[in-house]
This record gives sequence, structure tokens and C-alpha cells, in this order.
Amino acid sequence: MIYRYKGSHLVFTGCLLLLLLAPFDLTLAQESRSLDLGPLVFTTNEALTADDIAYPRDLPGDDDNRREMLEANTVIIGVRRTWTDETGVTRDIQVAQIGSNKFSNIELVTPPVPGAFKRTFRNPYPAKILDGNEWTSIQAKGDPVDSNLPADAVIYVHLNTWTGIDIERWAYGFANDDHDDYIIMEYKFTNTSGEVREDVYFGLQAETHASAYYPADLWGNYYGATYANFAGGDPNADSLRFWYSWDGDQTSAEPNEDTRAKPDEQWGHFQEPQFFGTVVLHADTSPSDETDNPAQPWKAGWSQRELAPDLNVAGHEDIYNYMAQGWDPTNPGAYAATVDANGQIVSDKTGPYRILDPNLGPDPSVAINNTTAFDPLEEQEKTALFSFGPYTLQPGEDIRIVTAYVGGQIPFRWAIDAGRAYQNGAPQQFPLVSLPYSIPCQPCTVRPGATATNFFNTDEWAAIQAWTGGQTLAQQGSTLDKQTKNAIIDLGRPLAFLNAGKAVRTWKSSNVREGQGSFNVPLAPASPSLQGFSENDQVRLSWGNEAEADSRAGSVTEYRIYRELNRPAALEIPTDTTFLLLDTVPAGTRDYIDNSVTRGEDYYYYVAAATIDGVESSAFLNRTGTTDDKFLEALSPTRSPDPGWQDNVVVVPNPFHIQGAFNYEEERRLNFLNLPAYANIHIYTMTGDRVQTIEHDSSTGDDDWERQDTFSTMEIVSGIYIYVVEELDGPRGRPTGEQAIGKFVVIK
Repeated sequence: MIYRYKGSHLVFTGCLLLLLLAPFDLTLAQESRSLDLGPLVFTTNEALTADDIAYPRDLPGDDDNRREMLEANTVIIGVRRTWTDETGVTRDIQVAQIGSNKFSNIELVTPPVPGAFKRTFRNPYPAKILDGNEWTSIQAKGDPVDSNLPADAVIYVHLNTWTGIDIERWAYGFANDDHDDYIIMEYKFTNTSGEVREDVYFGLQAETHASAYYPADLWGNYYGATYANFAGGDPNADSLRFWYSWDGDQTSAEPNEDTRAKPDEQWGHFQEPQFFGTVVLHADTSPSDETDNPAQPWKAGWSQRELAPDLNVAGHEDIYNYMAQGWDPTNPGAYAATVDANGQIVSDKTGPYRILDPNLGPDPSVAINNTTAFDPLEEQEKTALFSFGPYTLQPGEDIRIVTAYVGGQIPFRWAIDAGRAYQNGAPQQFPLVSLPYSIPCQPCTVRPGATATNFFNTDEWAAIQAWTGGQTLAQQGSTLDKQTKNAIIDLGRPLAFLNAGKAVRTWKSSNVREGQGSFNVPLAPASPSLQGFSENDQVRLSWGNEAEADSRAGSVTEYRIYRELNRPAALEIPTDTTFLLLDTVPAGTRDYIDNSVTRGEDYYYYVAAATIDGVESSAFLNRTGTTDDKFLEALSPTRSPDPGWQDNVVVVPNPFHIQGAFNYEEERRLNFLNLPAYANIHIYTMTGDRVQTIEHDSSTGDDDWERQDTFSTMEIVSGIYIYVVEELDGPRGRPTGEQAIGKFVVIK
């Protein structure tokens, strides 16, 4: 559980006295690993103290917080036992808590098992080499490979706790495009104490979107109070145990502006159209009965900073009661209701399941998004809670609990076009344009050959149609009012539910246990290793045969080359930053030349292998431009050597204003154009002092002086400089006697 106050994270690891026993300077550095196969990127470390999820991965912009869907994850174990703490106080309850942003050294009470933490891939991680520079993840290259893995990647963690109950967790990720919007988390809690552990509760908490939404706000709901009835055959009961959250309007902070998914001021796309949540897939009935108990979790819903104990100062008993008792009625929240397992509202608000008050309207989220009756600043951070128990564990016995992190989002093209067609209370931010197509659209598929208006897999389209009743929300040529805008953004909700349902069915139909077995999911072929070359007036790609060598995936029939669409400067036409299908080539092909390029422009690619069933390899593992400095991975076609170079060599920009270079996101360079294939470019001051020589041996018609420094690495000063282009007969060869001489100006 995270307790946040004015941006500070206050988190309990035991009683207050325990915190004082753990000196800060003993904190251990932790290894971390990510599951980065799809649009949902999950990161964790060996102590379970840094779980993080970025989603959706393709969302552009400088504010990474808008992709940070998981602010904190916490695992709590509470047992009823008599023990004496370090201060000599005898206690009847013991709590171990593992999560993010701890004040104290949590390894002292929940140490990771040495050597247990690891990430394993089903296929070797693909190499990525661009213009001779390798950009392959060093960690990923060194991680083990197991071709029998049930998923495409698995991260394993094992910790001891001072309660005598060990924690093991397997995180499963898939590359299949139909299954890459969720991560399955299998927990195994084992009594290793040698003693009976009674009245044990396990708490799983996830603080979603906590800092991402300012100046908007976060809303959430629990869907699943009557899941047990559904499992018993009641068709009207809930069919998922699902906590989910979404962007809401922060009317209290900006009452005159609609802040929900506020369109980007430059490009106009909705900045936060996604839904995100965590769903329960399985909970053991008892240590001796591994069937799923639909009555678990016994308590679920959300808490805010006012509605939960301050876990920085609360004692073991308060934390245990938080998991073992109903919701606290003393501060129930203005828009909250609690219900029992039959879905009936508990009037005193002590029920086990906290939901949005259904009296707010037939769709509480719509009422919340449009209301001004409540101040979201008072209850801004919401933390999903699943509490399982009570269990009794004999020595050696274990309990297995399985959940999944799940995302759902409207197609990014919709986020762009619908965002730009919406006035948002400030039309001067960007030109107000009409929709270029109807929403929803049909047919909606992402298969190759689809038109510009097609975005969905078959099951996603069916979910959208069921949600809308087959109705079109916005016609082509229309602009959007607030209600229609919210309705389009809310289409991410059925997609989140669809992916949550997929996660449930994937687990239920599997025989996976502890990283072994198989899922009933078509495996995506291995991502091929990729090399890219910036060549004269073209970009050349080549790739390996890893996909065709992947015996567990379907037979590879073709490779699909995707290229990121360059965003045009004009906003009057539909724009996009997603990768679009450029071309396909048959299986067995190992290279491709893209000559539909413009010299000097930056291009980004990935190559996906596709099976006979249309299943593609990951769209992310060999994608270029994924580093923090994206342009470093750019492939940029160069110009061919100029046969008339003696008369055509130019320097741009001229004059070169060094201070002006700082106005550019990427480093501005001094460029020499229309060169011979091989040359030395000597640079002199007006007094004849040679300050630098550039060795041009790339067989292209251009080169640049990137650092603008002298031989002694001193920065050049303002002035007039002379260049002499001296042709060579080959790379680092001998002078041919041909030269070109010119001048350029530097201004600081």
C-alpha cells in the first residue's frame, strides 16, 4: 500500500520502531528486468520493490508519466502469531510488506533469495545493428533462453519473509498481438517456517495512474462483487474479478476546461485515452484444494489516501485489520458504495467490495466524468486492493494466487483524429478539423492490406460493436462535442475488459505451473535480428532466420517491413506516428531496399515474421528508435558522390550559428555536401592554421563536422574558416591531386 501526501511516498514496512532499526545506508542495489514484447511494458526487480508498467508504448510526447500506468505494486502477508519484535514488545500479529518507495531497507525483513531472480526468453533476443553500431540490449543478450518456455518471456522472483512464508512469482509475457496487452502474474506463497501459520491473509495492491493524470484525475471501479454467483451459474452476475481505472475530468482544478484526455497542444492527439487494471485469474480454495475459489478475493475495491491507514506509522495490527476487515465506514467517500457478495449495497459501507455508487447514474464513469459535485483533489490517488484469506498453512504447504495486469486503448489513429476534431475548450491550440472517417469504422482489422481506416482484430471489433450496440458515435466530416469525445475515449473500456477476459481464459485453459507447462495461445514466431544501413538515396535492411528456425511457432510465410510514418508539419491533414506496413517479402528473403526515402530524413523500421495463420513476431523487439535519444538509431539515406564535386561542394548552414544549434532537439551539425566518394576535408583559419581534418571515407556525397572542435579538442571561435576538400583514391587512400576550396562563417 502506498500512502502519498503532496507528492511524497510514505510506505509501511512494519511498525514505526522497526523503521528506525533499518539504516538507510545499507540499502542494496537491485537488478531489474522488463517484459517488453508488446505495447504493455512491465518492469520489476529482485526485491519486488520497483514494479512499473508503461502503457501504451506508442503514445508520443515528452511526458512519460502519461504512460506510467503502475505507480506502485505492493504484496502484503499478514499472519496471526505470537512473536517478540526487536524492541521487546510481544505481538499477536506479524505483517511483511513488499513494495515501492520504502523508507527503510526492506531487504532486512524480506531478503531476495540469492541467484533466484532471472528473466528467460523462449527465443534468443534479436540483435539490432544500425550503420555498424550495435543497439541490442546488453542485459537481454546475457539472459538465458529456454525453448520450452510456456510464454515468450518469463521473469522469476523469490523472496523470504520474516513471517516464515516465502513469496515466489512468475510473470508471463506474450509477443502474439492478440495477447500482448496483458501480463500474467503467478504468485506462490509457501510456509517454510516449520510451524503452522493460521489466519493468513495475502494482500495484492496496485496504485494505478497515480501521478500520470495531472491536471486531469483518476477514477476507478471494481467489477466482480458477484463473481461467485456467476461461477455458480447465475448469468446476471459479474464474470470478472477486475479492478480498472481511467482518466477523469478534474473540474475542481480547472473548472472552465475539459481536462479528460486533454489533446496535445501541438499535435492534437488525446494524451491519455487508455484504460488499465488488474484482474484475478485464480485463487486456491485451500492448500489441499487447488481449484479456484470464486469467493476470493474476499475483499476488493480501492482506497484513497484518506480511506486507508497511514502505512508509514501504522502498526502490524492496523495493517492486518485492513486486509481482514470490511471497508472503514468512518470516512466512506462521497461517491463510494460497498456491496456484499450478492451485489447488495451495505448501508453502513462496511461491505467487502467497494464500487462506485450506482446511484450516480446507469454508467457511473460517465456521471463521474461530467460531474462537478465532488472534488477529485481530495481523493486523487486510488489503489486497487485484492485481499485473499483467511488461510491456514501447515509446514511446507502453499497457496497459489494468479492475477494479470491488463490494458485497453482506442487505436492511436483515433486518438489523433478524434482529438483534433474536438475543440477542448481552447480551439486556438490547434486548427479545429472534422473527422476524416466515422467512429467506429468498418471493416476494422489490422491485417496487411487494410485501408487507412481499419485498426482492429476481429475480436476487438466485436467488443466495440457490442459496447456501442452497432451504432456509429461520430460521422465522417463532423467535429466533436464533449459527450461524443468521452464516448470515443470510453471505447477503450470494452477493450480492457476483452483483454482481461482473454487473460482469464488463457490461464484457465493452460496447464502452466511455476514456469512450466503450456498456454493455449498461438506462439508468435521469433523476432529476427535486424541490421540497417544508411546508403546513398536508399535504406537497406537485412535480417536473420530466427523466425523460420522457431519450431514451436507456425510456419513462416512472409516478412512484413514496417516504417514509422513521418509526421508532416501541417495539422490540416490526418497525421500519425505509428508504424505502417511498407511492404511484404516471401519467407526465405533476408534483405530489403527502401528507396522511397528522402536524403537527410530520419527513418525508423521493424521487420516482423508472419505465419500462415497471420500471427506476427513482436512489433517491438527489433524496432529502431527505441533508445532515450531516438535519433541515434535513425537510418538516414545519404547522397551519392557528386561527379562534379570540384564545382559543387557547399557548406550548410553558412553562416553556422553555434548558439542557434541549442534551439534544436537534435544536435545541429555543420554539413559538407556534394563531396567525392573519398576525401580529406582540411579546415583552416584565415591565417592558415589547420585546426581539424575530417576523414571522409563513407563513399557518400556528404559528411558533417559534428563537434566543431580543433585538433586539441578546443571549441572553435567565431570567424571565417577555409576548407580544402582533397580527393583520395580510396578509403584512407592517397591524394589524387584534385581539390575544391571554399569558405564558411562561424558565429558564436
